[in-house]
Amino acid sequence: MINAILSGIINLIISLVNVILLPFDALIESALPDLSNAFTSIGQFLNIATQSIGWCISLTGLSTTALSLIIAYYGFKLTAPLLFYMIKLALSWYNRLKP
Repeated sequence: MINAILSGIINLIISLVNVILLPFDALIESALPDLSNAFTSIGQFLNIATQSIGWCISLTGLSTTALSLIIAYYGFKLTAPLLFYMIKLALSWYNRLKP
């Protein structure tokens, strides 16, 4: 009985919020361009960036070995703390859940 009353109140609040936000939603849809245009623009930008990255790397004059070492260093530097944090988090969850 209480569950039905609470779910009815929640549904009423949700419908009232939808009624209040409906004009704002219509305004946003009419004033802003489609989201697909934004995704297309992002894709075109990334395409141009990936096409020009080879030219930028060759402009630096670094050898392939130096580039490989730089990429490996930054890959390790950016992923190692995340890996250690995930292991620490998993161990803390395990310690909390074990009987």
